[in-house]
Amino acid sequence: MHGVKVMKVCGKDYCRACKSSNLFSALDLGNLPIANELVRNQSLSPDIFPLHLRICKECGLGQVEDVVSPERLFQDYRYLSSMSASFLDHANRFAKKTIEEVSFSSGDWVLEIASNDGYLLKYYIELGINVLGVEPAVNIASIAAERGVPTINEFFTTSLAKELLSTYGTPKLIIANNVMAHVPDLRDFVEGLAILAGPSTILSVENPSLINFILGDQFDSIYHEHFSYLTAHSVKLIALEHGLELFNVEDIETHGGSNRYWLRKTSGIDQKFSIVEQKICMEIEVGLLKEEVWQEFSDRIRLLIQNFKEWVEELHLSGRVLCGYGAAAKASTLINASHIQKDWIRAIADSSPEKQGWFMPSLGIPIISSQDMKDFHPSDIIVFPWNLSVELTSLIRKQFDSTLKIWIAVPQIIEMK
Repeated sequence: MHGVKVMKVCGKDYCRACKSSNLFSALDLGNLPIANELVRNQSLSPDIFPLHLRICKECGLGQVEDVVSPERLFQDYRYLSSMSASFLDHANRFAKKTIEEVSFSSGDWVLEIASNDGYLLKYYIELGINVLGVEPAVNIASIAAERGVPTINEFFTTSLAKELLSTYGTPKLIIANNVMAHVPDLRDFVEGLAILAGPSTILSVENPSLINFILGDQFDSIYHEHFSYLTAHSVKLIALEHGLELFNVEDIETHGGSNRYWLRKTSGIDQKFSIVEQKICMEIEVGLLKEEVWQEFSDRIRLLIQNFKEWVEELHLSGRVLCGYGAAAKASTLINASHIQKDWIRAIADSSPEKQGWFMPSLGIPIISSQDMKDFHPSDIIVFPWNLSVELTSLIRKQFDSTLKIWIAVPQIIEMK
C-alpha cells in the first residue's frame, strides 16, 4: 500500500554480511524453541520461533533471521566448553601452536571473544602470556573469573573494541572461535575486529563449515543461537570490506568439521592466497550457491527427520527404553523438528552441572547425570553430539551394561560399536 514502509528483516530479506537481498531458501524447519534455553518446569511450554536457513547467492553466507535477541540467547547460557576432554585437548594444542607460530614479545597479550569458562585462555596463562576474555553470559563469565581468567562480561561490539583499544592497546592475537556465527550484527562484529587489529595482529576465527551441511547433512547444527553459517567465500568478502584479509584457511575436526580462518590487516596490495582460493573454489564446486543443491539437501533432511521419528516410536512401542546422552543444542533441533512424544525418550544425561536438573525445551525431557540415568535401565542410548560420539561412547561403555546399544542419528541412524 502506498505510504506504508516495508520493514526488511535481517537474515530473512537481506544478507547480514554483504547486505544483498538475493537470498534463497535452503531448509525451513518451522517454528522451534530456542535450543539452549533449558526450562526448570517440566510442564512449561517454551516460546517458539521460525527457524529457516537461507543462503546469500552473492557471498555464500548461510543465515537464519534474527527473531530472538542476543540478550535472551546468551546472558544466561548453559554450555561449558571445558566439559569435553577432546575439546580441551583441541584448545591446548591450539595455544601451543600459536605460541610457536606467533612471535610474542614482552607486553603482548591475547584477546578471546566469547571466552566461555576460560577453557582456552588458561593455557596461555600457564605459558606466561597476558590474556583477556570477553564473555556475555553472566553465569559463565563468573566461572572464568573464579578460575583466574580475567573476563569482561559484555557483548563484543565496535564500542567495546574502542574501549579495549584505548585501555590495553592492540592485542598480538585475537581469538574468535565459534562466535561469529552467534552475532546478529555481523558487520559491527567484524568492524570491531578491524578496530582492534594492529599491523602485527593475527586473528583466528573458527566456525563449523556450512559446506558440511551439504556433504554430511548436518542440519542439527541449525538453531536460533547460530545467526550465521560461515564459508571461506563469505568471510573473505566481509573481512576485505573492513580492511582485513583472509590469508589462510585450515580444516579442523571440531564440531564435526570446521574451518579456521586466519585474518590480518590488509597490506594494500592485491594478493591471492592459493589455499584460500582453493577453498572457495571447492565451496562453489560442491554447490554452495546452487538452489537445486540445497533443495536436494532439504529433501534429504525431511526424510532423515521422518526416519528418526519412526525409529524412536518403534523402539518405544517394542518396549525398549531409549535415553539420550549430551543435552546439546543438536539434541533440541533433532527432537523438536521430528515432533516425537515426550515419553519416547525417557531422559538425557549430561556431564555439565550447569544443565543437570533442567529440562529440554518443548518436551520437558529431564536432564540428569549419567549415574542417575542408570535408574531408568536404558536398553538404548542415542548420543546427540555425534561429533563427540567416539569420546562419549567410550564413557557410556564404562558406565552401563554391555548389552546396551548406543546410537547416533545424524547423518543417519547408526549403531556405535
